[in-house]
Formats: sequence, C-alpha cells, structure tokens
Amino acid sequence: MKKWLSILIAAVIFALSVTPAFAAQGCACGHTPLVVVGGMNGFPLIRGEGTPDELQVWPPVINYAEVARAAIPGLFAAYVTGDWNKFGDRLVPLANKLLEPSACDANGDSKYELTTRTFPLSMANYPEYMSTALISEEGLLHSACDRLGADHVYYFNYDWRLDPLEHAEALNAMIKRVKAETGHSKVDLTACSLGGSLTLAYFAKFGYGDVESCLFLSSAFSGSLTAGELLNGSIGIDKTALKHYLRLNVNSDQNLDRVLDVLVETLDMTGALQDIVDFFNGMLSALKDRAIDEVMLDTLGTMPGMWSLVREGAYEQAKSALLSDPKYAALVERIDDFHYNVREKRREIIENAMLSGINVMFTSNYEDALIPACPAAAQQSDGLIETVCTSAGATVAKLGETLPAGYVQANACCGRNHISPDRVVDASTCMFPEQVWFFRGVAHVGTLYGSQFCDFVFWLLEQEEQPTVWTDAAHPQFMAAGDKGMTLHPTTAADLKSGDVFYYLSVIMRVLGQIKGILA
Repeated sequence: MKKWLSILIAAVIFALSVTPAFAAQGCACGHTPLVVVGGMNGFPLIRGEGTPDELQVWPPVINYAEVARAAIPGLFAAYVTGDWNKFGDRLVPLANKLLEPSACDANGDSKYELTTRTFPLSMANYPEYMSTALISEEGLLHSACDRLGADHVYYFNYDWRLDPLEHAEALNAMIKRVKAETGHSKVDLTACSLGGSLTLAYFAKFGYGDVESCLFLSSAFSGSLTAGELLNGSIGIDKTALKHYLRLNVNSDQNLDRVLDVLVETLDMTGALQDIVDFFNGMLSALKDRAIDEVMLDTLGTMPGMWSLVREGAYEQAKSALLSDPKYAALVERIDDFHYNVREKRREIIENAMLSGINVMFTSNYEDALIPACPAAAQQSDGLIETVCTSAGATVAKLGETLPAGYVQANACCGRNHISPDRVVDASTCMFPEQVWFFRGVAHVGTLYGSQFCDFVFWLLEQEEQPTVWTDAAHPQFMAAGDKGMTLHPTTAADLKSGDVFYYLSVIMRVLGQIKGILA
C-alpha cells in the first residue's frame, strides 16, 4: 500500500512539474498576450474607500467656491498692502488641504492608506469596464480586446506616486501570471506615459526573457523637463506659451478657437496681455519660495514616482534644494537607486532588450501645449510630456515655429531623411532614430477606441522582426491627424486654410502688432 501511495505522490508531483511546460505551448491562437502598463493617474487615488469618509485625494477634488472665497480677499489684501504674502497666507493653507492627503512620508512611503482600482485578471473579467473604455490607454485596451480577445489583454494599474522599482515586482508577477493563464511563453508590453519609467525598472530588475515586443507609447522613459523644472522651482508664465496653450486647448466648434486667437492677438498688440502675464509672474516670483517650502516639499517632493520623471541635469539640483535634511535619507537612497541604475542607464537597458530579441518601438506626439507654468511650456509636446522627451532626443522647433530656414539634418543616419515634412522635427538626433514614429495632432497616449492610431499600435506589436520607420511606406516616420487620431495620414507641409476668415484676421493682428513694435 505504501509503495502504491509513493508512486501516486510521485505521479502527482511529476504532473504538476510538467503542466507549465505544456501550458506554454497550449495556446495556438497566433496572438501574443498584451500587457498595457498604465501611466500616472489611470484611476483616482482614494482614501477610506468604502467608508463614510471616502475621499478622492488624486487628482484632488477642487471646490471652486472655496478657492474663490480664499483667493478674492487674498488678492484684495495683496493689492491694498502691495504684499503678495497676504495672498499666500490664504492660498498656501488651501493648497496644502488639497495636496496633503496624497503626500508620502519622509521615506517615500504613502502617508495614508490609499487605494486605486487594479485589474489582476484579464480584461475578460471586467466587461462593465471595457464597454465604456473609449479614450487613452482604456481605448487601447478596448481595441485590443476586439483584436486579440479579452482573455489575452491585461492592464497593469498602480499607485503612480510610489517607487517604480517596487512596482516592477508587481509587474513581473503579473507577467508570470499572464503566461500561465494564457499558455504563451512571452507577452507584449505597451508602456504608456509614466509606465515607461516603470517598464525600464522592470527590465533592469528582471531581464528580458518574458517579453516579445515593447512599445513606449507617449512614454516618460526619458523623463520630463517639466518635472525637473517644477521640483527646482523654475515657475513662470511665458506669454508665447500662454498664447499657444489657449489656441490649442479651446474647442474649435463654431470657430471659437479662431475668435479667441483674434482676441488674444488684440490684447497682445495693445500690451494688455503682457501686463496680465507680468502681474501673475510677479505673484509667482513673490510666493515661489513659500510654495516650495510650505507646499511642494512634503507633498510632490516626497513622491518617488515624481522623482522618477526628473532628468539628468535637473536631478541633483532639485534633490539638493529639497531633500538635504537627513530625515529624507531613506527617500534619497530610494530615488538614487532608480535615477542612477535605471534613468541614466536607459540606453543600455533598451539596447540590451533589443540584443535579447525584443522588438522595441517608440511613439512621440507633437503640436500640443503644456500648461504654461514652466519654461518647458514653450516646447512642442503632446499636452503632458515634451516631444524631446518622448522621442529621447529629437530636435524640435518651438511651438508655432519651424526649424530655421536652411536647416540641415543633424546626423547622417545612413543618408536617409529624418526631417518631418512640416519642418518641425529632426528625428536624426533621437537615441533610436530608426524606431520612433511622430504624430502631429494626436494627444498624449491618444489611442481612441477603434482609431487608426490604435491600428498602427497593433501593426507595430505584430511585426515578427524589429520594425523601423522604413519597414512599410504605409507607416512612415511622420504622420498626422485632424481628428485626434481616428484617422491618420502622412504629414505634409502645413497649408493655410483658404477662406478661414478668423485665421487671416489673427494673422493680420500679428502683423499689425509687429509693425507697432517696429514703429515704437
């Protein structure tokens, strides 16, 4: 009896040990499962979820009536006394009230127990979510479910504030689970926005054996200029950046954007716009130190996820300014680990991924404006991350401009042309110029459900060999959209819209403003 029992136990152990091997070959669907690595704030961060005190802490819920009650008397007091600190006395407590619930402690751990929605199983288990997922990475997930089958699509969402090297462990666990559940030996990754930093951390920590293709989609794998400027206190409104922000972020229905363009140009010609900008810059200059010391330091300044966005050249300066107190020693050790072993080694990490056989691609969008609060707002962007960052080094004209007349491509790149037809982008200076595609007029992670931009993403991921911008003439390096990416076409030289009265009026106002400046 004991002999038969021993044989039975041995048989069970053997069956369990070989099951994964059979499972790895168990799916012949022809589709590699997809893991979408989300970006910052895929879902809100909640404190006290399910309790009477439940509170959405990020993004903070702004009570505009409360803001007005604080701001208006503060502005009046500042005007009467000539002291902006009177305004700060009212605004700083309000800012802390909004941001403090999302703060981390001095070690970089969450100060409070916060939750966000996660999706540990395939998207086949969340039909109620998929039915309404239409924009951004959710639109990509929905499109992927239609194309691959919802049981082959997974979504890695996380608390963006925390350490990407720790999140990498959870991503690794998900990838292992995906392989086991789908019967595939590898997965495809799309690293969206801040997910680019997390994906680099995953590769650095766990290697490349489980991944077939990786697309960095509007990704922060190369950091963000704005993040470094914000943590360094480089805050200020640039008039030109403000004009572009207003122009690009007002709905074009009924030509309201053109009307606003004319109004803004009129204000600029009369000097009123500069007066408005100077007024607010005076306020920001007077209150900047208080904003850093009393608000930013123990909120954004304690979040490892925020520090993971800071690029070389800005990192040590910001760290010295904000985290010199010994109480932040554990946080500094944590963020140094990411910055020096992941951020600064991104080229090496990606090159090793390609050497291991992973197809690696990048998408970078432009012709959108950042909130005009930092110097980087004058840069081309996708609305959240600068184009120079999502492309890892493209030479890009400032918003509203083109590359100088007579500009010559900076790098030879095997003699091929890498300058966009609209003369806004020179891709030859990118870290990987043959593997980055640019999209004009597509928003940050602009994967609308059912869009041609989504189709392009799947075309990239489905290539058996490493695709380049020369692989297929139907997918050139520079593409554009007039409808946010639902349809795409090869980028062409920008043409004036004939008959657009408001456009021509705005041009006339600009010319008149220039003439006035010359005469003055």
